[in-house]
Amino acid sequence: MAAIYLMWLYQNSRVGVLTLLLFAVYALPFIHVIPYLWFDFDATPPPVMWGLAVNPYMTDKSVIELMSMIGAVGATGFVFGALLGRVRRPTGMENNESISWGNTTKTLSLPVFLVWIVVSIALTWVSAPKETIFTAAYTQSEPININWGFSAAWMVSYAVLTFALADAMFEFRPGIGKLKRTVIMLTILLVVIWFQLLRGDRESLTFVVAAALMYYAWGRSIRGVVSGRRGLSGSKIFLVAVMVFAAAFFVGSLRSMLAGTSTISELSNNLEQIGKSGALPFDNMMAGTWSGVLLTPLSIAGDYINGSLAIQYGKTYLDLVGSIIPGFLADWIGYERPIDAFHGPAWEMTYGIGGTHAVVVPFLDFRMAGVFLIMAIWSYLFAKSEQIAIRRLTVANITLLGIVAMATPHWMWYGEKYIMNALILWIVLSVLYRIRMTKTEIRPDTVRPSPGSF
Repeated sequence: MAAIYLMWLYQNSRVGVLTLLLFAVYALPFIHVIPYLWFDFDATPPPVMWGLAVNPYMTDKSVIELMSMIGAVGATGFVFGALLGRVRRPTGMENNESISWGNTTKTLSLPVFLVWIVVSIALTWVSAPKETIFTAAYTQSEPININWGFSAAWMVSYAVLTFALADAMFEFRPGIGKLKRTVIMLTILLVVIWFQLLRGDRESLTFVVAAALMYYAWGRSIRGVVSGRRGLSGSKIFLVAVMVFAAAFFVGSLRSMLAGTSTISELSNNLEQIGKSGALPFDNMMAGTWSGVLLTPLSIAGDYINGSLAIQYGKTYLDLVGSIIPGFLADWIGYERPIDAFHGPAWEMTYGIGGTHAVVVPFLDFRMAGVFLIMAIWSYLFAKSEQIAIRRLTVANITLLGIVAMATPHWMWYGEKYIMNALILWIVLSVLYRIRMTKTEIRPDTVRPSPGSF
Protein backbone atom coordinates (compact mmCIF):
# COMPACT_ATOMS: atom_id res chain seq x y z
CA MET A 1 0.00 0.00 0.00
CA ALA A 2 2.85 2.38 0.82
CA ALA A 3 4.55 1.66 -2.52
CA ILE A 4 1.32 2.10 -4.50
CA TYR A 5 0.52 5.38 -2.76
CA LEU A 6 4.01 6.77 -3.33
CA MET A 7 3.72 5.87 -7.03
CA TRP A 8 0.42 7.76 -7.16
CA LEU A 9 2.07 10.78 -5.55
CA TYR A 10 4.90 10.58 -8.07
CA GLN A 11 2.53 10.33 -11.03
CA ASN A 12 0.81 13.47 -9.78
CA SER A 13 4.14 15.30 -9.25
CA ARG A 14 3.71 15.44 -5.46
CA VAL A 15 7.01 13.68 -4.76
CA GLY A 16 10.16 13.24 -6.82
CA VAL A 17 12.18 10.33 -8.09
CA LEU A 18 14.59 10.55 -5.14
CA THR A 19 11.74 9.67 -2.77
CA LEU A 20 10.89 6.64 -4.89
CA LEU A 21 14.52 5.53 -4.95
CA LEU A 22 14.86 5.86 -1.17
CA PHE A 23 11.72 3.81 -0.61
CA ALA A 24 12.65 1.13 -3.16
CA VAL A 25 16.04 0.58 -1.50
CA TYR A 26 14.41 0.60 1.94
CA ALA A 27 11.77 -1.97 0.95
CA LEU A 28 13.82 -4.34 -1.24
CA PRO A 29 15.14 -6.56 1.59
CA PHE A 30 11.60 -7.22 2.77
CA ILE A 31 10.80 -8.95 -0.53
CA HIS A 32 11.69 -12.17 1.29
CA VAL A 33 8.69 -11.71 3.58
CA ILE A 34 6.26 -12.49 0.74
CA PRO A 35 6.86 -16.28 0.62
CA TYR A 36 6.04 -16.47 4.32
CA LEU A 37 2.38 -15.97 3.35
CA TRP A 38 2.31 -19.66 2.37
CA PHE A 39 5.25 -20.94 4.44
CA ASP A 40 4.60 -23.94 6.72
CA PHE A 41 6.22 -23.07 10.04
CA ASP A 42 5.48 -26.55 11.42
CA ALA A 43 7.29 -28.43 8.67
CA THR A 44 11.00 -29.28 8.62
CA PRO A 45 12.76 -26.11 7.47
CA PRO A 46 14.75 -26.14 4.22
CA PRO A 47 18.55 -25.79 4.45
CA VAL A 48 18.55 -22.51 2.51
CA MET A 49 16.20 -19.51 2.62
CA TRP A 50 16.71 -16.03 1.17
CA GLY A 51 19.74 -17.55 -0.58
CA LEU A 52 21.36 -17.97 2.86
CA ALA A 53 21.84 -20.80 5.33
CA VAL A 54 18.80 -21.10 7.57
CA ASN A 55 19.03 -19.92 11.18
CA PRO A 56 16.43 -20.49 13.96
CA TYR A 57 14.98 -16.97 13.71
CA MET A 58 14.09 -17.49 10.02
CA THR A 59 11.57 -20.20 10.87
CA ASP A 60 10.12 -18.69 14.06
CA LYS A 61 6.67 -17.32 13.24
CA SER A 62 6.63 -14.75 16.05
CA VAL A 63 10.04 -13.41 14.96
CA ILE A 64 8.96 -13.12 11.32
CA GLU A 65 5.74 -11.35 12.36
CA LEU A 66 7.63 -8.77 14.43
CA MET A 67 10.28 -8.26 11.74
CA SER A 68 7.53 -7.68 9.18
CA MET A 69 5.77 -5.26 11.51
CA ILE A 70 8.99 -3.27 12.01
CA GLY A 71 9.33 -3.00 8.22
CA ALA A 72 5.68 -1.97 7.82
CA VAL A 73 5.89 0.68 10.54
CA GLY A 74 9.01 2.11 8.90
CA ALA A 75 7.23 2.19 5.53
CA THR A 76 4.28 3.99 7.12
CA GLY A 77 6.61 6.56 8.65
CA PHE A 78 8.30 7.02 5.28
CA VAL A 79 4.98 7.77 3.58
CA PHE A 80 3.99 10.12 6.41
CA GLY A 81 7.20 12.12 5.96
CA ALA A 82 6.72 12.25 2.19
CA LEU A 83 3.17 13.57 2.71
CA LEU A 84 4.45 16.34 4.99
CA GLY A 85 7.07 17.30 2.43
CA ARG A 86 4.87 17.23 -0.66
CA VAL A 87 3.67 20.23 -2.61
CA ARG A 88 0.89 20.47 -5.16
CA ARG A 89 3.39 20.88 -7.95
CA PRO A 90 6.95 22.15 -7.88
CA THR A 91 7.59 25.55 -9.41
CA GLY A 92 7.95 25.28 -13.16
CA MET A 93 5.44 22.47 -13.58
CA GLU A 94 2.25 24.47 -13.35
CA ASN A 95 0.98 27.61 -15.11
CA ASN A 96 4.05 27.46 -17.39
CA GLU A 97 6.24 28.96 -14.67
CA SER A 98 10.03 28.87 -14.81
CA ILE A 99 12.74 27.08 -12.92
CA SER A 100 15.49 29.39 -11.66
CA TRP A 101 19.09 28.63 -12.51
CA GLY A 102 20.54 31.03 -9.99
CA ASN A 103 22.10 34.40 -10.75
CA THR A 104 24.83 33.20 -13.10
CA THR A 105 26.10 29.98 -14.57
CA LYS A 106 29.71 29.37 -13.61
CA THR A 107 31.70 26.28 -14.42
CA LEU A 108 35.24 25.04 -13.90
CA SER A 109 37.96 25.96 -16.33
CA LEU A 110 39.08 22.96 -18.38
CA PRO A 111 42.43 22.46 -16.55
CA VAL A 112 40.73 22.54 -13.14
CA PHE A 113 37.99 20.23 -14.41
CA LEU A 114 40.65 17.73 -15.48
CA VAL A 115 42.25 17.96 -12.02
CA TRP A 116 38.91 16.95 -10.47
CA ILE A 117 38.75 13.98 -12.88
CA VAL A 118 42.30 12.90 -12.04
CA VAL A 119 41.58 13.13 -8.30
CA SER A 120 38.48 10.97 -8.74
CA ILE A 121 40.35 8.31 -10.72
CA ALA A 122 43.23 8.30 -8.23
CA LEU A 123 40.92 7.78 -5.26
CA THR A 124 39.11 4.98 -7.12
CA TRP A 125 42.45 3.36 -7.91
CA VAL A 126 43.69 3.31 -4.30
CA SER A 127 40.38 1.99 -2.95
CA ALA A 128 39.91 -0.80 -5.53
CA PRO A 129 41.40 -4.31 -5.09
CA LYS A 130 44.93 -4.50 -6.51
CA GLU A 131 44.30 -7.64 -8.55
CA THR A 132 41.65 -8.39 -11.15
CA ILE A 133 39.31 -11.36 -10.79
CA PHE A 134 41.45 -13.19 -13.38
CA THR A 135 44.68 -12.93 -11.36
CA ALA A 136 43.44 -13.40 -7.78
CA ALA A 137 40.29 -14.40 -5.93
CA TYR A 138 38.28 -11.37 -4.83
CA THR A 139 38.62 -12.21 -1.15
CA GLN A 140 42.42 -12.40 -1.45
CA SER A 141 43.00 -9.03 -3.13
CA GLU A 142 43.33 -5.97 -0.92
CA PRO A 143 43.18 -2.28 -1.90
CA ILE A 144 46.20 0.00 -1.78
CA ASN A 145 44.69 2.07 1.04
CA ILE A 146 44.05 -0.93 3.30
CA ASN A 147 46.19 0.56 6.08
CA TRP A 148 45.56 4.25 5.44
CA GLY A 149 42.58 4.64 7.75
CA PHE A 150 40.72 6.15 4.80
CA SER A 151 37.98 3.63 4.04
CA ALA A 152 35.73 6.33 2.59
CA ALA A 153 38.11 7.01 -0.33
CA TRP A 154 35.69 5.32 -2.75
CA MET A 155 32.84 7.59 -1.66
CA VAL A 156 35.03 10.69 -2.00
CA SER A 157 35.97 9.52 -5.49
CA TYR A 158 32.37 9.21 -6.64
CA ALA A 159 31.37 12.48 -4.95
CA VAL A 160 34.14 14.30 -6.85
CA LEU A 161 33.04 12.64 -10.09
CA THR A 162 29.43 13.64 -9.38
CA PHE A 163 30.48 17.29 -9.13
CA ALA A 164 32.43 16.94 -12.38
CA LEU A 165 29.36 15.47 -14.10
CA ALA A 166 27.15 18.33 -12.89
CA ASP A 167 29.76 20.84 -14.04
CA ALA A 168 29.76 19.27 -17.51
CA MET A 169 25.97 19.40 -17.61
CA PHE A 170 26.02 23.16 -16.92
CA GLU A 171 28.83 23.91 -19.38
CA PHE A 172 27.36 26.18 -22.10
CA ARG A 173 30.43 26.64 -24.29
CA PRO A 174 29.72 24.08 -27.05
CA GLY A 175 33.29 22.87 -27.66
CA ILE A 176 34.31 22.76 -24.00
CA GLY A 177 31.00 21.22 -23.00
CA LYS A 178 31.31 18.40 -25.53
CA LEU A 179 34.89 17.72 -24.41
CA LYS A 180 33.90 17.66 -20.74
CA ARG A 181 31.04 15.25 -21.37
CA THR A 182 33.32 12.98 -23.41
CA VAL A 183 35.87 12.94 -20.60
CA ILE A 184 33.13 12.14 -18.08
CA MET A 185 31.83 9.24 -20.16
CA LEU A 186 35.30 7.76 -20.63
CA THR A 187 36.03 8.17 -16.92
CA ILE A 188 32.82 6.40 -15.94
CA LEU A 189 33.63 3.50 -18.29
CA LEU A 190 37.18 3.29 -16.88
CA VAL A 191 35.98 3.29 -13.28
CA VAL A 192 33.05 0.91 -13.72
CA ILE A 193 34.75 -1.64 -16.00
CA TRP A 194 38.44 -1.61 -15.06
CA PHE A 195 38.52 -0.50 -11.43
CA GLN A 196 35.26 -2.11 -10.35
CA LEU A 197 33.71 -5.00 -12.29
CA LEU A 198 37.00 -6.53 -13.41
CA ARG A 199 38.23 -6.39 -9.82
CA GLY A 200 35.08 -7.88 -8.33
CA ASP A 201 33.74 -4.65 -6.82
CA ARG A 202 30.28 -3.21 -7.50
CA GLU A 203 30.12 -0.02 -5.44
CA SER A 204 30.21 2.06 -8.63
CA LEU A 205 26.76 0.84 -9.68
CA THR A 206 25.13 3.21 -7.22
CA PHE A 207 27.05 6.06 -8.86
CA VAL A 208 25.86 4.90 -12.30
CA VAL A 209 22.25 5.09 -11.09
CA ALA A 210 22.85 8.53 -9.57
CA ALA A 211 24.52 9.81 -12.76
CA ALA A 212 21.62 8.56 -14.89
CA LEU A 213 19.10 10.32 -12.64
CA MET A 214 21.12 13.54 -12.69
CA TYR A 215 21.31 13.65 -16.47
CA TYR A 216 17.99 12.17 -17.56
CA ALA A 217 15.64 13.14 -14.70
CA TRP A 218 16.72 16.11 -12.60
CA GLY A 219 18.76 17.71 -15.39
CA ARG A 220 16.27 17.12 -18.17
CA SER A 221 15.41 20.80 -18.53
CA ILE A 222 19.10 21.67 -19.05
CA ARG A 223 19.29 19.49 -22.15
CA GLY A 224 16.41 21.40 -23.70
CA VAL A 225 18.36 24.66 -24.07
CA VAL A 226 21.89 23.47 -24.78
CA SER A 227 22.88 22.32 -28.23
CA GLY A 228 24.48 18.92 -28.57
CA ARG A 229 22.62 17.36 -25.64
CA ARG A 230 20.70 14.26 -26.62
CA GLY A 231 18.40 12.23 -24.49
CA LEU A 232 17.77 8.50 -24.56
CA SER A 233 14.45 6.77 -24.87
CA GLY A 234 13.08 4.95 -21.87
CA SER A 235 13.60 1.57 -23.57
CA LYS A 236 17.28 2.30 -24.21
CA ILE A 237 17.83 3.42 -20.63
CA PHE A 238 16.12 0.24 -19.40
CA LEU A 239 18.27 -1.90 -21.71
CA VAL A 240 21.47 -0.27 -20.48
CA ALA A 241 20.37 -0.71 -16.85
CA VAL A 242 19.61 -4.41 -17.42
CA MET A 243 23.02 -4.94 -19.05
CA VAL A 244 24.87 -3.19 -16.22
CA PHE A 245 23.08 -5.06 -13.45
CA ALA A 246 23.38 -8.38 -15.30
CA ALA A 247 27.13 -7.78 -15.45
CA ALA A 248 27.10 -7.01 -11.74
CA PHE A 249 25.21 -10.24 -11.02
CA PHE A 250 27.74 -12.34 -12.92
CA VAL A 251 30.67 -10.53 -11.35
CA GLY A 252 29.24 -11.12 -7.89
CA SER A 253 28.76 -14.81 -8.64
CA LEU A 254 32.07 -15.42 -10.41
CA ARG A 255 34.52 -13.07 -8.77
CA SER A 256 36.11 -15.83 -6.68
CA MET A 257 36.06 -18.52 -9.41
CA LEU A 258 38.06 -17.09 -12.32
CA ALA A 259 41.50 -16.65 -10.75
CA GLY A 260 44.24 -17.95 -13.05
CA THR A 261 42.31 -17.33 -16.28
CA SER A 262 44.65 -15.80 -18.86
CA THR A 263 43.14 -16.48 -22.29
CA ILE A 264 39.74 -16.26 -23.95
CA SER A 265 39.61 -20.02 -24.42
CA GLU A 266 40.34 -20.62 -20.72
CA LEU A 267 37.63 -18.12 -19.80
CA SER A 268 35.14 -19.88 -22.08
CA ASN A 269 36.00 -23.29 -20.62
CA ASN A 270 35.78 -22.01 -17.05
CA LEU A 271 32.39 -20.42 -17.66
CA GLU A 272 31.13 -23.63 -19.24
CA GLN A 273 32.28 -25.72 -16.29
CA ILE A 274 30.81 -23.24 -13.80
CA GLY A 275 27.49 -23.32 -15.63
CA LYS A 276 27.38 -27.12 -15.65
CA SER A 277 28.27 -27.30 -11.96
CA GLY A 278 25.30 -25.13 -11.00
CA ALA A 279 27.48 -22.53 -9.27
CA LEU A 280 25.50 -19.71 -10.87
CA PRO A 281 22.32 -19.30 -8.74
CA PHE A 282 19.86 -18.63 -11.58
CA ASP A 283 17.09 -20.21 -9.50
CA ASN A 284 17.50 -17.63 -6.74
CA MET A 285 18.15 -14.33 -8.52
CA MET A 286 15.93 -12.47 -6.05
CA ALA A 287 18.59 -13.08 -3.40
CA GLY A 288 21.45 -10.64 -3.14
CA THR A 289 23.11 -8.13 -0.84
CA TRP A 290 19.68 -7.11 0.41
CA SER A 291 19.09 -10.69 1.62
CA GLY A 292 21.98 -10.49 4.06
CA VAL A 293 20.77 -7.05 5.10
CA LEU A 294 17.39 -8.51 6.14
CA LEU A 295 19.22 -10.62 8.73
CA THR A 296 19.63 -7.48 10.85
CA PRO A 297 15.91 -6.64 11.32
CA LEU A 298 15.47 -10.37 11.87
CA SER A 299 18.12 -10.27 14.60
CA ILE A 300 16.62 -7.39 16.54
CA ALA A 301 13.14 -8.89 16.26
CA GLY A 302 14.34 -12.24 17.60
CA ASP A 303 16.47 -10.69 20.34
CA TYR A 304 13.55 -8.48 21.41
CA ILE A 305 11.24 -11.48 21.70
CA ASN A 306 13.91 -13.38 23.63
CA GLY A 307 14.33 -10.45 26.02
CA SER A 308 18.01 -9.86 25.20
CA LEU A 309 17.74 -6.56 23.31
CA ALA A 310 18.52 -3.60 25.56
CA ILE A 311 17.09 -0.22 24.60
CA GLN A 312 19.76 2.44 23.91
CA TYR A 313 17.73 5.67 24.36
CA GLY A 314 19.64 7.53 21.66
CA LYS A 315 23.17 6.43 22.59
CA THR A 316 23.81 5.02 19.11
CA TYR A 317 23.06 8.39 17.49
CA LEU A 318 25.46 10.12 19.86
CA ASP A 319 28.07 7.55 18.88
CA LEU A 320 27.39 8.31 15.22
CA VAL A 321 28.04 12.00 15.81
CA GLY A 322 31.21 11.10 17.67
CA SER A 323 32.36 9.01 14.71
CA ILE A 324 32.14 11.70 12.05
CA ILE A 325 35.88 12.41 12.20
CA PRO A 326 37.75 10.53 9.40
CA GLY A 327 39.66 7.42 10.41
CA PHE A 328 43.12 8.66 9.39
CA LEU A 329 42.63 11.86 11.40
CA ALA A 330 41.32 9.90 14.41
CA ASP A 331 44.41 7.66 14.27
CA TRP A 332 46.68 10.69 14.01
CA ILE A 333 45.30 12.37 17.14
CA GLY A 334 44.79 9.10 19.03
CA TYR A 335 40.99 9.27 19.12
CA GLU A 336 39.01 6.01 19.16
CA ARG A 337 35.76 6.42 17.29
CA PRO A 338 32.71 4.72 18.86
CA ILE A 339 31.63 3.39 15.45
CA ASP A 340 34.10 2.24 12.81
CA ALA A 341 34.85 -0.86 10.75
CA PHE A 342 35.29 -2.91 13.93
CA HIS A 343 32.74 -1.32 16.30
CA GLY A 344 29.09 -0.42 15.99
CA PRO A 345 25.56 -1.84 15.64
CA ALA A 346 26.59 -4.28 12.88
CA TRP A 347 28.77 -6.08 15.40
CA GLU A 348 25.87 -6.45 17.84
CA MET A 349 23.63 -8.45 15.48
CA THR A 350 22.96 -12.07 16.40
CA TYR A 351 22.80 -12.88 12.68
CA GLY A 352 24.33 -10.69 10.04
CA ILE A 353 27.14 -10.44 7.51
CA GLY A 354 27.94 -6.75 7.89
CA GLY A 355 25.88 -3.57 7.91
CA THR A 356 22.47 -2.82 9.35
CA HIS A 357 19.13 -2.01 7.74
CA ALA A 358 17.75 1.51 8.21
CA VAL A 359 15.18 0.32 10.79
CA VAL A 360 17.73 -1.32 13.07
CA VAL A 361 19.21 1.68 14.88
CA PRO A 362 15.81 3.41 15.38
CA PHE A 363 14.43 0.21 16.92
CA LEU A 364 17.53 -0.31 19.06
CA ASP A 365 17.30 3.21 20.46
CA PHE A 366 13.57 4.05 20.56
CA ARG A 367 11.66 0.87 19.55
CA MET A 368 8.60 1.20 17.25
CA ALA A 369 8.12 4.93 17.88
CA GLY A 370 11.68 5.52 16.71
CA VAL A 371 11.20 3.44 13.56
CA PHE A 372 8.16 5.51 12.59
CA LEU A 373 9.47 8.96 13.52
CA ILE A 374 13.04 8.64 12.23
CA MET A 375 11.98 7.23 8.87
CA ALA A 376 9.42 10.06 8.63
CA ILE A 377 12.09 12.67 9.38
CA TRP A 378 14.50 11.31 6.74
CA SER A 379 11.72 11.05 4.16
CA TYR A 380 10.53 14.60 4.83
CA LEU A 381 14.03 16.11 4.71
CA PHE A 382 14.96 14.55 1.39
CA ALA A 383 11.55 15.17 -0.20
CA LYS A 384 11.93 18.87 0.64
CA SER A 385 15.56 18.90 -0.48
CA GLU A 386 14.59 17.50 -3.86
CA GLN A 387 11.85 20.09 -4.31
CA ILE A 388 14.20 22.95 -3.42
CA ALA A 389 16.94 21.63 -5.71
CA ILE A 390 14.56 21.26 -8.66
CA ARG A 391 13.18 24.77 -8.20
CA ARG A 392 16.67 26.28 -8.40
CA LEU A 393 18.96 24.23 -10.60
CA THR A 394 22.62 24.76 -9.75
CA VAL A 395 25.68 22.53 -9.84
CA ALA A 396 25.63 22.22 -6.04
CA ASN A 397 21.91 21.47 -5.84
CA ILE A 398 21.80 18.80 -8.52
CA THR A 399 24.97 17.28 -7.08
CA LEU A 400 23.32 17.03 -3.66
CA LEU A 401 20.61 14.86 -5.19
CA GLY A 402 23.20 12.77 -7.01
CA ILE A 403 25.35 12.20 -3.93
CA VAL A 404 22.33 11.21 -1.82
CA ALA A 405 21.19 8.80 -4.57
CA MET A 406 24.71 7.36 -4.76
CA ALA A 407 24.86 6.83 -0.99
CA THR A 408 21.30 5.53 -0.55
CA PRO A 409 21.93 1.75 -0.72
CA HIS A 410 24.95 2.06 1.56
CA TRP A 411 22.94 4.13 4.04
CA MET A 412 19.80 1.99 3.97
CA TRP A 413 21.70 -1.29 4.16
CA TYR A 414 24.94 -0.50 5.99
CA GLY A 415 24.13 2.26 8.45
CA GLU A 416 23.50 5.96 8.95
CA LYS A 417 27.19 6.80 8.96
CA TYR A 418 27.22 6.58 5.16
CA ILE A 419 24.58 9.26 4.64
CA MET A 420 26.29 11.46 7.22
CA ASN A 421 29.60 11.06 5.37
CA ALA A 422 27.88 11.79 2.06
CA LEU A 423 26.33 15.03 3.31
CA ILE A 424 29.62 16.19 4.85
CA LEU A 425 31.41 15.43 1.58
CA TRP A 426 28.84 17.47 -0.33
CA ILE A 427 29.37 20.47 1.96
CA VAL A 428 33.17 20.31 1.69
CA LEU A 429 33.22 19.78 -2.07
CA SER A 430 30.64 22.55 -2.59
CA VAL A 431 33.03 24.97 -0.91
CA LEU A 432 35.98 23.71 -2.97
CA TYR A 433 33.95 23.88 -6.17
CA ARG A 434 32.90 27.47 -5.51
CA ILE A 435 36.51 28.48 -4.82
CA ARG A 436 37.72 27.03 -8.11
CA MET A 437 34.88 28.20 -10.35
CA THR A 438 35.57 30.45 -13.28
CA LYS A 439 33.04 32.61 -15.08
CA THR A 440 31.78 31.47 -18.44
CA GLU A 441 29.19 33.19 -20.55
CA ILE A 442 26.10 34.20 -18.57
CA ARG A 443 22.95 32.53 -19.77
CA PRO A 444 19.33 33.55 -19.14
CA ASP A 445 18.37 33.21 -15.49
CA THR A 446 15.45 30.95 -16.21
CA VAL A 447 14.57 28.04 -18.45
CA ARG A 448 11.31 26.34 -19.26
CA PRO A 449 11.32 22.82 -17.80
CA SER A 450 10.38 19.88 -19.94
CA PRO A 451 7.35 17.87 -18.77
CA GLY A 452 8.11 15.32 -16.13
CA SER A 453 11.36 16.91 -15.01
CA PHE A 454 10.28 16.39 -11.41
